[in-house]
Amino acid sequence: MVTDPSMSFKHAFVTGATGIVGVALCRKLIEMGVSITAYSRGTKAAVLPIGVDHVQGDILDRDDLVASASGSGVIFHVAAAVHGSASTYEEFEQMNVLGTQNAIRAALETGAKLVHVSTVNVEGFRNGSLADPYAATKSMAEDLVIGAVANGLDAVIVRPASVFGNETGKSGLLVDRLLAGSLKVLPAPSRCISPVWSDDLAIALIRAAEVGISGRVYTVAGPTMSTGDFLKLVARGADVRGPILTIPAVVFAVPLRIAWWTKALTRWTPPVSVESLMNGSAHDGASAEAELGFAYTPISKIFG
Repeated sequence: MVTDPSMSFKHAFVTGATGIVGVALCRKLIEMGVSITAYSRGTKAAVLPIGVDHVQGDILDRDDLVASASGSGVIFHVAAAVHGSASTYEEFEQMNVLGTQNAIRAALETGAKLVHVSTVNVEGFRNGSLADPYAATKSMAEDLVIGAVANGLDAVIVRPASVFGNETGKSGLLVDRLLAGSLKVLPAPSRCISPVWSDDLAIALIRAAEVGISGRVYTVAGPTMSTGDFLKLVARGADVRGPILTIPAVVFAVPLRIAWWTKALTRWTPPVSVESLMNGSAHDGASAEAELGFAYTPISKIFG
């Protein structure tokens, strides 16, 4: 495949390549003719597009990360500990803070531009509406990136909102269950979200690498709607049955709070915090759309 001559980079290094965002990103890069080194600690290379060079490694191993990123024009730092994959603050801190330190080091030593994938939860943490370890450590990671930019690193930060996909197993918790026909009960149907398709996010990340201004933070978020309305659109497009029952957020918050209180015993972190459940996650992604030059795909055109 011939690389798009308009691309400013020919080789990309992607951490966290086997997750919902990483797979979509690798697919789009391959379509553009960019060669890729996909770096992940798992062995799920089979989920990656043909042509991707998969390297199994630990992002906490700085020397290995730097060596693996050699020759890259851009580093997409997608890897992160999220609710459900980590249970203690230390686990979040290691992956999200120390991992980002190593990604920054790799970018500095290889001369690559860094595209750091953060989260809109950072905004909630900084305005006091969120206080969970995921938001806290992602906020710290952003500070590290901005500090490195002040010292000469070419880097941008992208904050995705609620990411979803359209493939079973790579679509996010609710959409995965909906597509599989197993989402019978929907908690907090009135909770506002700003869902963004993983393919649209992938294009936004590539555009951030191409035209993103160093030090800038870009919020990538689709149109805001209730979770219930979002899933109705998905169900209609995919021709699957939606949830049978719904549970109001104020009711679901009770068992969710208990799950957070007992996570040290269960070693399981719920996929959403109580604060996020009650406050929602509505964000405006229009400026990123305009500045980076991409468009959000209507949900009706994604499924079906």
